[in-house]
Amino acid sequence: MLAAARSGAGGLATQQRQSIRPSASWQLRPAPCATAGAAAAGRDCRAAASSSTPESPPSRQRLGSSHAAIAAGDLQRRGPLAQQQRRPAARRRQLPPPAAEGERYQQQHVAPEVPMAGDDQASTIYTALADMETSLDEGDAFQGAPLAAATAAGDGAAGDAAPAAAAAEQAGGIPHRWQVVGMMALSFVLCNMDKVNMSVAVIPMAKELGWSAMERGLVSSSFFWGYSLTQIPAGWVSTSIGGARVLFAGVALWSLGTLIAPPAAKMGLLVLCATRLFVGLGEGLAPSSATNVMARIVPEQERARAVTTVFGGLDVGSAIGLLLCGPLIHWFGWQSVFYLFALLGLVWCLAWPLFKPEQQDSDALPRMFRRRAAAAADGGAAPKAAAAERKPVPWRAFLSNSAVWAIIVAHFCFNWGYYTLLAWLPSYFEMALGLNVERSSLLTLIPYVSMTIMTPLVGPIADGLVRKGWAVTNVRKLSQGISFAGPAACMLALAFLTPSTPGAGPTALIVGLMSLAFALGAWARAGLYCNHQDLSPKYAAALLGLSNTAGALPGVLGVTAAGYLLDKTGSWAQALFFPTAACQLLGLVVYSIFASSQRQAWE
Repeated sequence: MLAAARSGAGGLATQQRQSIRPSASWQLRPAPCATAGAAAAGRDCRAAASSSTPESPPSRQRLGSSHAAIAAGDLQRRGPLAQQQRRPAARRRQLPPPAAEGERYQQQHVAPEVPMAGDDQASTIYTALADMETSLDEGDAFQGAPLAAATAAGDGAAGDAAPAAAAAEQAGGIPHRWQVVGMMALSFVLCNMDKVNMSVAVIPMAKELGWSAMERGLVSSSFFWGYSLTQIPAGWVSTSIGGARVLFAGVALWSLGTLIAPPAAKMGLLVLCATRLFVGLGEGLAPSSATNVMARIVPEQERARAVTTVFGGLDVGSAIGLLLCGPLIHWFGWQSVFYLFALLGLVWCLAWPLFKPEQQDSDALPRMFRRRAAAAADGGAAPKAAAAERKPVPWRAFLSNSAVWAIIVAHFCFNWGYYTLLAWLPSYFEMALGLNVERSSLLTLIPYVSMTIMTPLVGPIADGLVRKGWAVTNVRKLSQGISFAGPAACMLALAFLTPSTPGAGPTALIVGLMSLAFALGAWARAGLYCNHQDLSPKYAAALLGLSNTAGALPGVLGVTAAGYLLDKTGSWAQALFFPTAACQLLGLVVYSIFASSQRQAWE
């Protein structure tokens, strides 16, 4: 296996590996007592091994007993190759020979175990080989069944679930990590369903309660007051206690807030705004907590697909919400969209713990978590290791880093267009194009459907470019550039196509351009939304909380400003499209210059 990997690595990798290869005089010798009973053989072999290699380096002597016990019989191996052969059977099945699997081996098994030095992915094979050569000195050897069980169990998960997950995966089932990703995507579907229900319901509510455009904007923006308040706390709490618990709390919170919205609306505008703030507090917990879970359980080569799957749930939720809101309001009244969507969120809360979201798959477990699992197998070492890893979040380092500021600015600029359109698009179709609430919600659905269709393509394409040798930074800049430049051009075109008289404009062309803008905006899922995990998997949740705080401000400023400008100017171009295009072009420039995917020093 090692020879095949060396041939794939090339001459340079071979020469550099020569310098770190252990002495040829060290080897595992057959244990003279290997033919006896298992327990007695293990004790005798340990004694024989410790006395038979006096010339071994100290680090090799420390592990000599376990080496000899496993090598009992006619096995005779040299150096770290013996360690590779001594891994548990379940682990060996997941490490096919490099010569047979080629690129697939490198992507599926080397990448999760090797810390990537920024964009330098050309050294992957050499780094993996060097890591294999020195792993005994690092004390990262697998030592039999107890450690294998601890590794499979992950960081604090139940050990019985890992063998079942591995068996299901070998039988063709969905890997456990992707089941968790699917549940998080479903929570994001519900997240945006509870966000867009107000965008549609505000039309009949405004007629019934006599709201102006400014008051419409105030109701829609009140959600983002709470949303912006929980971004940084969500990142900190997720980093401290784990994102799975925080996500559960968030879904429960926003579902309860949605449930009490109808009676609150009857009590007054400010009371309704308070319930929407409550919903925003809950939904503000979702992005950072989900990012924390993905950073812990999803390996790097699957990251873009996982991120686009989870955050793509937002687009699906917008589409489903808009599809259901019109008919529900028509047949059952505007109150129905709040009651139904709240009930779905509470059902999700009941199902979430059943998926054991904190459990990690053994085949995708990063090296730092394997070491913690090894410490847990020793008994008593786990609390010390966990305490050593609890370090303060380096907020000052974040704020002095240009790559972090590139993410913050890009998040603000991207969300200015996304949130203002999310809040005002149904009203735009009603007020500018002269459509009723049912047709308005159905036409609003089309742009989100286009975004939903584009989202599954974005992740595989971005991951494919990385596998072909593209620098991760360039892939992120390309993806985010598409999500800025394309929609900005569409916004400028829409500014000139919007009619001054309701119902007089080219409706089909306007909807088509809006759909194109949303579809191109989906490329942000492989841009800034992956960038937090590139910079620092350990602090990915805290970074997303920081940037999402800036990203929540357009929900307050942009949505309210659009209503104010619409009341003052009566122009959708000046209220909605020109400000959106300006923000997107600003984000394009800043992100293209300062963005990076290199692993940062605080990691």
